Amino acid sequence: MIFTNILSMLASFTSPVDIDTTPWSLLLALPLIAAIAVVYKATKLEEIKPASFIRESAILFGSIVAFMILAAIAIFIVMKLTIG
Repeated sequence: MIFTNILSMLASFTSPVDIDTTPWSLLLALPLIAAIAVVYKATKLEEIKPASFIRESAILFGSIVAFMILAAIAIFIVMKLTIG
């Protein structure tokens, strides 16, 4: 019984969730980026004080989002120059 439940749970990971490729679907990445920023800063700061922790996490969050936007623009430009 437990083994079949585990197998059915593992089998559900073989079919990916359908996410559209619209600009609005990129908003789904924001909670993931926020979680990555918080966990990374929680592991890297020696002493966690609420004000500095929130500030550092927000700076890292903004940096990741800005880099993603710049990378998307660069890829778009390269695509337009090569493909047309």
